[in-house]
Amino acid sequence: MKPVYPLLLTAIILLAGCNDKAAKIPAAVRPVSLPELSKLDSEAQGKLKFACTSLMQIQSGEQSLPTLSELANQYEHAGRLLHAYDMLDQAAVCYNNAILLDPQQSLSRHYLLAHVHRKTNNAEAAVTHFNEAAQVYAKLDRKQPELLKAIYYYLGDTHLALHQLEQAEAAFTKALELKETAIARWGLGKVLLIADTPSAITQFQAAMQLNPAARNVHYSLMMAYNKLGNRRRAKFHQQEFDQGGFELYLADPLLDTVEDLKDTSAALRARGDSALFTYGDFPTAVKHYTAALEKAPQDTSLHLNLGLAKLRMNHLTEAAGHFEDTLDIEPENSRALTNLGLIAVAQNDLPRALSLVERAVLAEPNNHGMRQQYAQLLVANEQAEKAIEHLQAIIQRSPANQEALTLLIFCLLSNEDFSAADMHLDTALAIFDNDQELMFYGVFSYATNPNTKIRNLTRAKSLLDKLNKLPQDYAEGFLHAGQAMFDAAVKSEMKLEQMPNLERYQNKMLPVLLHYSRL
Repeated sequence: MKPVYPLLLTAIILLAGCNDKAAKIPAAVRPVSLPELSKLDSEAQGKLKFACTSLMQIQSGEQSLPTLSELANQYEHAGRLLHAYDMLDQAAVCYNNAILLDPQQSLSRHYLLAHVHRKTNNAEAAVTHFNEAAQVYAKLDRKQPELLKAIYYYLGDTHLALHQLEQAEAAFTKALELKETAIARWGLGKVLLIADTPSAITQFQAAMQLNPAARNVHYSLMMAYNKLGNRRRAKFHQQEFDQGGFELYLADPLLDTVEDLKDTSAALRARGDSALFTYGDFPTAVKHYTAALEKAPQDTSLHLNLGLAKLRMNHLTEAAGHFEDTLDIEPENSRALTNLGLIAVAQNDLPRALSLVERAVLAEPNNHGMRQQYAQLLVANEQAEKAIEHLQAIIQRSPANQEALTLLIFCLLSNEDFSAADMHLDTALAIFDNDQELMFYGVFSYATNPNTKIRNLTRAKSLLDKLNKLPQDYAEGFLHAGQAMFDAAVKSEMKLEQMPNLERYQNKMLPVLLHYSRL
């Protein structure tokens, strides 16, 4: 029998030679260098230094070569870390290297590299890599519709930035074919706005139906109606935009994995704040704040914002618990007190709500929002006279504060101080000339002033004509009573489901003012 050892040895040598050949780094792979890390926290520095140093040692021959596939994974991991901390030039090098080393598994690398190019204003390169990502997706037959939808949305948005309108429209349309979303409708509307404004408005309105609180869509509708010369509709959407709401966002699980690499309490808090205040994504905000609290349990801002996220989700008991946690650390935290007051209102405990929000105002007397909240609670508790002093304090510092100004006018009229109410009405209607609540109070004030010499029935009629149907039906009685047409006022009141002034009209008395929110 022949000995097998020489054959076995030959086979081992051949295999070793194959592995060595497979593990050679292609010449086109660019070397990675260690970026400046001094501005990062020690934990982030450690992660980045380990990932980059390991690659640098492989590049220099200090470490043995893994397989090309494994090396590609190392480059991608380092790229994600660098991407997360906005070290984008080196992140791009890593992603490109990973694509070169293992092109068959390059879906995530092309996609993330495209986002790096977007952030560095290289839109043409971003388009290239989004297209590559879509092609690799098709070859792999992946079942990740959220990722494909993101590819097409961002591809469309990048084409739009390059003013490549046909390509942008095609990409947004593909995103919509995968799933009907407000953000894709908005994107398509932005493309059409350039040349076909009526069609753009149709797309924006479809986006509004899917997400009525989207302030960026209100802004686009404002732009569209201005372009058509429809100033009334444009002003409406401008007001809706100014009043707040949330920005549209796209669920992007792959980009989230990059952001997840930043896991300090400060980074988690920043992501929670973005989810809560910018996008209205409350479950994501809860996730980030909860993770941050594990690292910083005494941070009152985390307890407070976690409570606020739970409050927005209408989880009142859980929210109250987080606000109480805030007070355990900082007993007179005005924001925690105010939010506990709002929960008390929701639970129909007005005395507790007043007590809590009053404490908040005493703790932070220059906070207009808290004073305003306290004034609203006083009005709800039929203490309009006490609310006036708080509202006047706000108006002195912020004369154009619409909400405070409107509530002050209501309180002054409820307190029968028509002279002061008319002064503020003149100011408010000059600034907010189409505001329904102000016009409603204006009809009451100008038509029913006890001093008949001061009544301005002409102006009251003009405001009445501009009201929507329901407030107009209520306000019609005010005008009739001011004209001493009490029988007509009774007939007007009889048409309503609620008849707050019927007895007064029957007794030929002027009406009392109903708060607009109770219509």
